[in-house]
Amino acid sequence: MVRAQYGAGAVNGKRVAAYRDELNVNPESNTETYVALEVNVDNWRWAGVPFFIRVGKRLPKGGTEIAVQFKSVPPVLFRATGETVDDNVLVIRIQPDEGISLRMCAKMPGSSLRIEPVKMDFHYGTSFGKATPEAYERLLLDAMSGDATLFARRDEVEEAWKFIDSIHEAWRTRSNDLAIYSAGAWGPSEADELLKRHEATWRRL
Repeated sequence: MVRAQYGAGAVNGKRVAAYRDELNVNPESNTETYVALEVNVDNWRWAGVPFFIRVGKRLPKGGTEIAVQFKSVPPVLFRATGETVDDNVLVIRIQPDEGISLRMCAKMPGSSLRIEPVKMDFHYGTSFGKATPEAYERLLLDAMSGDATLFARRDEVEEAWKFIDSIHEAWRTRSNDLAIYSAGAWGPSEADELLKRHEATWRRL
């Protein structure tokens, strides 16, 4: 886990004060504004597959997405050419531009062994000609009509809080692990180190 708090910086060219200098914030606050996690699921299906989660405030850009990075394959066909083949990535965009994209590597037509990344992209807005409702618009409408399909069950919520509470409890026992990142940056360098152990990097939105 990496937790951090933003310091002074600039977002979209506008100067931003540090979190501790914000109105009504304790100047000695240790409240985190950024968290990065490496999570592992302890079962046979997901053994050895790390899940990386990050959330933060005052980043260069806002958005929510799920990215599935497929494992690299041995470069049997292209070892002789010396080409490096990028990993295939499936991205599910939740907001603000709802859709799905798949980036994969393909051989260019012709006799040469040249690999280029190609992208298949689906946007809800452009495909259907209208924007999807905001998340809370849909939930409020479902709540009024009694449709609980998109709502989490009570046991699911309790398990989620049990997971989060254990993290908060660990943080209470130590207060010297709060990193600082500049407002307008993608987070602290410690979060990058979290992924370097797996020879990976964070996706840029």
